[in-house]
Amino acid sequence: MKPYFPAIDSLRFFASINIVLLHLSSSSLLSYANGTFFEPIIIGPLFNTSVFFLLSGFIHSILFSKQEKVPKLKPFLKKRFLRLYPLHITCTLIVFAIIFYRTSVLHDTAYAIKTLALHISLLWAFVPELGHPLNQPSWALSVFFLCYALTPAFSRFLNRQGKKNLWLLFFTLWAISFLSVAYFEELSRVFNGIHFFTGMLLGRLFLNDAIPLPKKNVLYDLFLLFTAILLYANARYLRLISPDATYYITSPILYSLLLLFLANNKGFMVKILSVSWLRILGKVSFYTYLLHVAVIQVLHLYLDRVSHWEDNIFNRPSSTAIIMILLYGGCAVFYLIKNK
Repeated sequence: MKPYFPAIDSLRFFASINIVLLHLSSSSLLSYANGTFFEPIIIGPLFNTSVFFLLSGFIHSILFSKQEKVPKLKPFLKKRFLRLYPLHITCTLIVFAIIFYRTSVLHDTAYAIKTLALHISLLWAFVPELGHPLNQPSWALSVFFLCYALTPAFSRFLNRQGKKNLWLLFFTLWAISFLSVAYFEELSRVFNGIHFFTGMLLGRLFLNDAIPLPKKNVLYDLFLLFTAILLYANARYLRLISPDATYYITSPILYSLLLLFLANNKGFMVKILSVSWLRILGKVSFYTYLLHVAVIQVLHLYLDRVSHWEDNIFNRPSSTAIIMILLYGGCAVFYLIKNK
């Protein structure tokens, strides 16, 4: 079985663009979509950050499914650090400078220094009350690095487990998720890390053929369509009943189904999602995720200092399309040049 699943790269892209649109919406740059069919998709959101954790855990579990393929901790972390941290710190400094210039929230010197130090050190996610959000996606990067630090050891542990123990661990993590949502009024975003390890267990169960999946290709298309309908219903209706349950329970369950259907590489939809340009956009999706808040701050700076919000030229479908093309297209061109 190949350890690479083309359609899953496209899932990264759709998850990323959904989160970017969510933040555009909450920044008064997408209000034209209010009251439309797309509003639940955007503000639900249809895809939240949990899909990144599940997907990453799933892939790493399969990549390291043999003991000789499990990397040593130091080079593994170094590779991830060099790939993501430079962009994180660059965006953090840009956002810090713009927020300092256009608002007064960072004019307290001690608070500003503490905020910047927390984000640069990747500690803000664990004590968010101590500083300003700045480049908000940095919390996900912090949790990812925590998960990465445990990945080699957890991979070696999983390699020694049989199907029965894998199922037991899988349901134990889901039980923890259910109980946490039921008994805690508010969960820290750090809790998303549990989905990384749930994804690792899901990947190992998939690799060991422990999950029965349909044989016919057409069934995969039907299941993907049905899952998409459930995701929309989840974002439109269930979110209004219990946001935490939607975010931490129902959404990750549906994302897990998507992963299984896409990873099996069967069906017409998988072929569509496996086209090269979608896969490239998926590969750069975490770059755009880290970058987009800095872009939003630049747009707000223009609206503050140039148009004074008299004409919000960015709150238009054409403007959104241009922003998305420049953001994702720019990252894709950088990726292609870097890997040429």
